[in-house]
Amino acid sequence: MSHPQRFLLAGVMGMPIMHSRSPKLHNYWFAQHGLAGVYAPLAIHPDGLEAALRALPALGFAGCNLTIPHKVAAMGFVDEVDETARRIGAINCVVARPDGALHATNYDAFGFVESLREVAPDWRADAAAAVVLGAGGG
Repeated sequence: MSHPQRFLLAGVMGMPIMHSRSPKLHNYWFAQHGLAGVYAPLAIHPDGLEAALRALPALGFAGCNLTIPHKVAAMGFVDEVDETARRIGAINCVVARPDGALHATNYDAFGFVESLREVAPDWRADAAAAVVLGAGGG
């Protein structure tokens, strides 16, 4: 399943970012599937976020993920935000389309719900109120 004619480039933008496990996780899957490419940590200061996002297509990036502190601010710098991300009020995934446009979405809720379903297959969102405890980011 390798793509020898194409080097895949993606990453995660944040500040700070070097603590992120995303590069290790995504690079593992690149290797598992025989994909030539790299998923890089991108330390982007908030003042440089718009320029960094706009540079993705020119640099050959397929897109990027976003983490703290960029998930809300980035909504104002992309060309299209899907309905899921609008309802959440933040984005965590940006795709650089072939025409250079930036499309954004948010997979946080999907991942959260799928994690619940994995440990509690009978869980239903409409059954009762839920409480989420945490310190953010995790």
